[in-house]
Amino acid sequence: MRRIFLLAFILLTAAACRGRFVSAPSNKTPVILISIDTLRSDHLPAYGYKGVATPNIDALRADSILYERAYSHVPLTLPSHTSILTGMLPADNGVHDNIGFTVSKSTPMIQELLKQNGYVTGAAVSAFVLRKETGISRGFDFYDDEVEPLGDDRMIGRVQRDGNITRAALEKWIDANSDKPFFAFLHLYEPHTPYTPPEPYYSRYPLHYDGEIAYVDSIVGSFIAGLKQKGIYDKALIILLSDHGEGLGEHGEDEHAIFVYREVLQVPLIVKLPHEAKAGATVNTPVELVDIFPTILDRTATAAPKSGHRVGQSLLTFLDGGPQRPIYSESYYARYHFGWSDLHSLIDGNDHYIKAPQPELYDLASDPKELHNSLQENRRAYVRLRDAIEPYIRETAAPSAVDPEEAAKLAALGYVGSTAQTKPGQVLPDPKASMGTYHDIRQAFTWYRNGKEDDALRLTNQLLTSNAQMSDLWDLKFKILDKVGRKREAIDAAKEGLRQVNEGALLLDVAKGALDIGDLDDAQKHAELAIASLPSKAHEILAYVWAKRGNIARAEEEAKLSLKNANDPTPPLMQLATIEKDRGNLQQALGYLDRAVQREGGDITKSHEGLHALRGDVLARLGRNAEAEKEFRTEIEHFPASTSAYSSLILLLGSEQRFDEGTKLVFDLIKAAPTAKSYLTVSETLKAMGDDRGAMYWAYQGLQKYPHDSDLRALARKIGVPMPG
Repeated sequence: MRRIFLLAFILLTAAACRGRFVSAPSNKTPVILISIDTLRSDHLPAYGYKGVATPNIDALRADSILYERAYSHVPLTLPSHTSILTGMLPADNGVHDNIGFTVSKSTPMIQELLKQNGYVTGAAVSAFVLRKETGISRGFDFYDDEVEPLGDDRMIGRVQRDGNITRAALEKWIDANSDKPFFAFLHLYEPHTPYTPPEPYYSRYPLHYDGEIAYVDSIVGSFIAGLKQKGIYDKALIILLSDHGEGLGEHGEDEHAIFVYREVLQVPLIVKLPHEAKAGATVNTPVELVDIFPTILDRTATAAPKSGHRVGQSLLTFLDGGPQRPIYSESYYARYHFGWSDLHSLIDGNDHYIKAPQPELYDLASDPKELHNSLQENRRAYVRLRDAIEPYIRETAAPSAVDPEEAAKLAALGYVGSTAQTKPGQVLPDPKASMGTYHDIRQAFTWYRNGKEDDALRLTNQLLTSNAQMSDLWDLKFKILDKVGRKREAIDAAKEGLRQVNEGALLLDVAKGALDIGDLDDAQKHAELAIASLPSKAHEILAYVWAKRGNIARAEEEAKLSLKNANDPTPPLMQLATIEKDRGNLQQALGYLDRAVQREGGDITKSHEGLHALRGDVLARLGRNAEAEKEFRTEIEHFPASTSAYSSLILLLGSEQRFDEGTKLVFDLIKAAPTAKSYLTVSETLKAMGDDRGAMYWAYQGLQKYPHDSDLRALARKIGVPMPG
């Protein structure tokens, strides 16, 4: 009986201690960081919201400490995560935007410090924004960023991936490393736009943003269930947070990036300590995301770096109230992308000051939606915060040159605008007064992607009359005109843009446009000017220039330079394969293409367009028709507007007397991509097959739709098709 009583006493004591005592720091503690991108704290039941059910996050909250007022330092994914992983504000870690910045190799990150303390480190991310090339992956033993980005001529696709795929990738790594102290970082991109949760969440929630939250809750639930099953959950330090919130139309911003109001800065923050210490506790003192860094160092007995400007404190400091500090946030997005003013925020208690051309002050206690600028009624707080914010603000370096494909991928995520040039000290417009222009820019991009070229061009021209400093608009005008076959006008637009803004992407536009019309000297000149800022793409164009001039050795040299500088080696590998194909070295050509396909690993992306068509061509030349047909059809499946794949497959089918199948492909191409290039390709292909009547018919049809296309007009004259009007 005494033994039973003693056992009962021990169990009761343990239950009473649960949630009370914090265990000593240990470098054996598993650390798990879960970041749910774009999640507003006020859209979670744990923070009082009634519009969505999140049973799994609620259960985690019951075992954890909830921080009611946690704030991000910048409403953008890459710079916010950089602050989380470095413990430094953007001005100190040097990363201010999603594009044009990388994490400095001299800036220690939490994963590197944990590795030095005996941890293995792994991460899986769900969006192109956190790709390895940003430097955010440094120090991770395992970093899965296998997200398939699409170019700017398509709608969003897999520039983000389903969080369940990301979860599975990280779980596999945890399974292999659960016997060691580990740090695991899981990044989920729901509920970032587009708000398209799977069923039943899409139908269940009229506000699809909430549907995305309900879906991500199920992903978190599956992940935590796996941790419990493996015996990891109880002993782990688990931190769930978001990098920033979402505008949802408040203050005129549908999403995030430009403004620094509460809805994009206040984020959920839930901290589960080992053995659920302090379970159910709530902290009302304002905290900031740079506090994550010292919290993890503290709980894992990891030495802090000796250098660096860090303002964070361990989150456990605030369990009994703790010191109240001013919290700084910023956004340079409007300045970098549109030439408008950057914005800076300082939250001190309930006072929220926003430094802008038209400054703002809000009382977060009485006006949490920040609808009333109280600057005139509370001049004392305004002067105090106006002076207090100045030490945080420093002149920043301009973003580095941006790869056009990179900009296009981010534009597909809603981050329109590439770069706009401004000068230090220049008086810039207040973004609040420019939101109509911002929405018009997004509309122009949407119309272009949806094939409404006339509408897109009209709006782009209208925008350029007062926004000539925006290189992105000149680039868009080039793309629109190029797409509809007005190639010389497209080149002229890019050159006019260069007179307004010295931008590498516009140099490449001119070079590509000049290459298309056969002006090799102009193409070479502009590509060479782009080498300093965008070397891989510039050398890629120069390889085409020299190939067209017949200097194959020089073309090969340029392609190898492109390969040397490329983040994605597929385009230069395709160039080298083409060179070997033209030399008649088909096996060597196939070798380059096999390297590209092997790296692709079945994950066919927009930047790989043409790869399978080219491989099919080489295989056809080797007499391997069945394999060639498979490659052509793979290309068409993934790129239904690929004129080269259709042309090659039609020719292959014709050589095998499969004329009905070839005829069907002609109509498939015109339906998939009724562009000038498609009509030209069909006409030229039929001409090569000896079908003169078919060639004339499709050239005529193309001219009816694209009467100004120079290539169609040249072909029409050659084969005797009457010119329209």
